[in-house]
Amino acid sequence: MATLVQLLVFACLLLAVSCSVCYDDLGCFDTSMACHWRNPSSPADIGTTFKLYTRQNRYSGDVLDRTDDATITSSNFESSLDTKLIVHGWTDSMTGDSWIDMRDALLDNYDINVVMVDWSDGAKMFYTKSRANTRVVGREIAKLIEALNAATGATFGSMHIIGHSLGRSHRWLRRRGMHGHHWPSIRPGLDPAGPEFAGDLDKSCRLDNTDANFVDVMHTDGEILILGGLGLMDELGHQDFYPNNGQEMPGCEGISPTCDHLKAVEYFIESISSTCSFTATKKGSTWDDLDDGLWTSCTSSTCPQMGYKADLSKGQGAFYLETNADSPYCQ
Repeated sequence: MATLVQLLVFACLLLAVSCSVCYDDLGCFDTSMACHWRNPSSPADIGTTFKLYTRQNRYSGDVLDRTDDATITSSNFESSLDTKLIVHGWTDSMTGDSWIDMRDALLDNYDINVVMVDWSDGAKMFYTKSRANTRVVGREIAKLIEALNAATGATFGSMHIIGHSLGRSHRWLRRRGMHGHHWPSIRPGLDPAGPEFAGDLDKSCRLDNTDANFVDVMHTDGEILILGGLGLMDELGHQDFYPNNGQEMPGCEGISPTCDHLKAVEYFIESISSTCSFTATKKGSTWDDLDDGLWTSCTSSTCPQMGYKADLSKGQGAFYLETNADSPYCQ
């Protein structure tokens, strides 16, 4: 069967026609759009898992199965609490120290549900294949959110998705996929991946501010790929933050090529518990306004905080601030 599927995909590429693959309740995925030129792997090959952590089980996650309500109702999930779903990016997994630090910081400071979404098998493939795999992972997340609502009554508005890099670049949760329900928040997009997402793409191809009721984005590695940038500078959310101009982060000089890209995760973790607020100091309608000097100064009363508390302000636009080279990063 695998050989037959490979032959069909090869034929599609050779003949430049749209082909599709279908995976049970997740529906079908086709290659009709330029940004979807590769079909995703199967859910079995991607191997997405969902582990729930709460203050009752901080270090031993309850495994949730989106197709088995019993795994939800017998877990420590509390429907009256907010739920944060954390999603890693390309080549990563949820066993990384940064994700464990994020989980612990969230539970130290808030009585919430934390769901760690691990799709590491699908994320460790060639970049273009992993990129395609995010389409499947996104629908799996949508199905889990619907299952949590159906099994416990948890509201869609209490669900917040925190994703890094390729884990937050694709337009996963399209409104038609959630049957018109009150939408989860994208809180936040941590330096969404740039390769094959930058530029003038159809909105169906990547994250944008129509994907959720509130979308905030942190840009930390927006240089073009040829210069080593792994993120992008395009505005994607209701609030787009460009710390240190969104491209080269203090403290990353001469460090690994991924240092700037990973700073978004570090800034976000610090913002969860820090008494210092990452408040923006300049505001523009777009990044180009900021870059061209067409900005206005702002204060804590007129500009949002970057990171966990961004949704406390509903101001929209592009925002600039500076950080320190080392932790504590907030100035």
